[in-house]
Amino acid sequence: MVRTPVLVLIGFFLFASAEAVAASPDAGTARSVEEASKRVERARAALATAVQRIEKEPPSNADLDAALAAVEALKDALNAGASFETEDLEYAKTVLAARKELRTQRQYVEERRAKVHIHDFRRRIDGALVTLNERMAKLGEGDPGPKALDDARAAVAALKKLTEEGRPLTSQDAKFAAYLTEVDATIARHEKTIDERWLQQSAQKQRGLLDESRKALSTSLAELDKAWSDEKFAAADKATAALQKQLEEGKPLEGRDKAYRAEAEKGRAEITQARRRMDELVVQAGVSRVKVELEPAREELVAAAKALRARKPTPEQLAEAKTAAFVARKLVEKYEPQAARSQAIGQYLAEVKNTLVEVEVALQVRSLDAARADVVQALRNLEKRAVTNEQFEEAKTALVVLEKTLETVHAKNPAISPAAAEARHLLKDGRATMERRRYEVDLQQQRVKVDEARKNAAALVTQIQKETPSEAQLQEAENAVKQIGAVLEAGAAFVKKDRDYALYARETKERMAELSERINRRKIMLAAADARAQLTERLATTKEKVEAAKRVSATDGDVETASKSVDEVMKMFEARAELERQDAGYAAYAERARAEWLKLVEALEFAKQARALRRTTGEALAAANTAAEAAASSSDLRKRNALYASALEKLKACQDDGARMVKENASLATVDVLVGGVPTRPQEVMAQCAQMAEALQEPQKRADVQLRFNEGPRKAYDSAKALLSKGRKSEALAQLNECIAEGRILENRYPDFKDQKFDVGGTHMSVLELIQVCVKERKPLQSAP
Repeated sequence: MVRTPVLVLIGFFLFASAEAVAASPDAGTARSVEEASKRVERARAALATAVQRIEKEPPSNADLDAALAAVEALKDALNAGASFETEDLEYAKTVLAARKELRTQRQYVEERRAKVHIHDFRRRIDGALVTLNERMAKLGEGDPGPKALDDARAAVAALKKLTEEGRPLTSQDAKFAAYLTEVDATIARHEKTIDERWLQQSAQKQRGLLDESRKALSTSLAELDKAWSDEKFAAADKATAALQKQLEEGKPLEGRDKAYRAEAEKGRAEITQARRRMDELVVQAGVSRVKVELEPAREELVAAAKALRARKPTPEQLAEAKTAAFVARKLVEKYEPQAARSQAIGQYLAEVKNTLVEVEVALQVRSLDAARADVVQALRNLEKRAVTNEQFEEAKTALVVLEKTLETVHAKNPAISPAAAEARHLLKDGRATMERRRYEVDLQQQRVKVDEARKNAAALVTQIQKETPSEAQLQEAENAVKQIGAVLEAGAAFVKKDRDYALYARETKERMAELSERINRRKIMLAAADARAQLTERLATTKEKVEAAKRVSATDGDVETASKSVDEVMKMFEARAELERQDAGYAAYAERARAEWLKLVEALEFAKQARALRRTTGEALAAANTAAEAAASSSDLRKRNALYASALEKLKACQDDGARMVKENASLATVDVLVGGVPTRPQEVMAQCAQMAEALQEPQKRADVQLRFNEGPRKAYDSAKALLSKGRKSEALAQLNECIAEGRILENRYPDFKDQKFDVGGTHMSVLELIQVCVKERKPLQSAP
């Protein structure tokens, strides 16, 4: 039932698409020589107009773009009609001329575009040259600062960028190529000037910094010569290093500036003299000065080393050892420069370093032991049955601490290497253990989640089996089953890693399918029960409506209501056709209900025929009787005639159609038809229709004769008399002829009424008498000139 409209709709869209293509001749390949010729001529005219616009100076970019687009449009037009060039000579000639025009105009358009671009580039380059010359002029005034140099460099870079962008255009214009060569020479000259100014400024600045460093070294040496102190020695050593660094930074300038090179040589000589003098002063000071500050720290270090040799030093002893080692290390670093200048100081510092290394090694071993103990304890916690995420975080943190501790110890030291090796082994094993336990715990938790989801789903599915569930309960059960799938999907990685879990997951999926099937079966059962109830109710309602349609007093509305109800039952069968295949009980019930429905369909069909028979006979008889009464009481002759005709038509239909319907279905002869509120058999009603029709023949004929007389000869006679009174004899003659003709027709059609008298102008005449009067009055008019 839907196929035909769909095909019509598809055909409509195809037709519309075809019209759209036909309506756009410029798109795609031309379909005829005439179309191709028109398209080429339009493109040539458009190109000529576009070329004319770009001949002005200077042409706008929009006109240049339009001209280029017109060239492409002519090219497309030629390509679209290429297949017709070998078929039509005139079209081939047109195409040949168009191709020559295309070549010439394209070259002209490209040249114009190039000249415009070259002009634009020259304008932009001239502007950049002006900016560069202004900044170079500022650079040559007095003593320019760093900003003036930066501005000049930026102007040079901007100009170079513009020249590079416009360089591809040099092949199209020799003058522009020569212009760019001059610009390149200007750029090179300005770059050289900028470099010279930069070198001048840099050398001047570097000489100032070098002088400051030399003065600082000279001042610190003078202070050290007056009286020895560690602070003064450190200041002199720092000043020497600063001067050395300044010389290294200015080394590139030595090859380009002779004056600066001479100053740098003096600075190097001063560094050599300063180092020699510092060595002499260190020897004069001796090791006793170093011991004054370092010996107390060494004694604390020795005491810490003794405490660390105990089996279990206290936390306070460990803290004191760390502090002593820190202080000793800082003092050793402080006197390290002097040790390089004095053998005695170097020997003393070596003794202190040995004790310092012993303490630091002991501390590092203790740190490793503590970190290892934390890792071991954290790993033991992970082996417990119930492991929390916090315990995994603790183990992870302990491993990080152990790793960081390993990075700080001297692993190559023989005293530390065994402990370090054990720590690295523990670190490797600990990570593997944590990963293994993480996997085991995650797997266990995954199984717990799946179990919980399965239990929840099973409980909900069981609940909907015990009672009549609501739609929300059914949906909740379905969602619970889907949740099992979601949990399984979250643990999909375990399927490939664990064989037992893979089997468990497969069994769970089978359980999901079973639960889904139970839900579906339950839904089918509920749907079947609901369908049975609705079908039963609908059949009962339909039966009542069909019975109402069968009554003798049933109206068309009763029949229509019953018909709609029967159709609704049929739609219910169609809508639940799938349910019949799913539920055998419902299918059996539907089969019985369908048989009952078919009986109702037959009863409804008979009720429709009975209703049609009652409408055709009893109601037609009543309507005819009403029309006859209205005709008899009507003073309007035309209306009376129409009412009689209508009544006779209804009575004829009552006889003919009623007899036909009874003949086609003999059972209709037994139905009752209301006539005046009295149940009557159809045959008797049709007999009454015949009697009444016979009785109405005479008044209907009389009314028709009267109407035809008034509308025919009488009307013509009255018109003729009126025209004669106005002297319009020819028109009056025509009306008298009409009077005679209409009278003869009426006389022949109704011979029984030829002697009946009719009112004509206050007198009574028969049809024949009126004809004779019209003939008499016509004669004078016929003989008149």
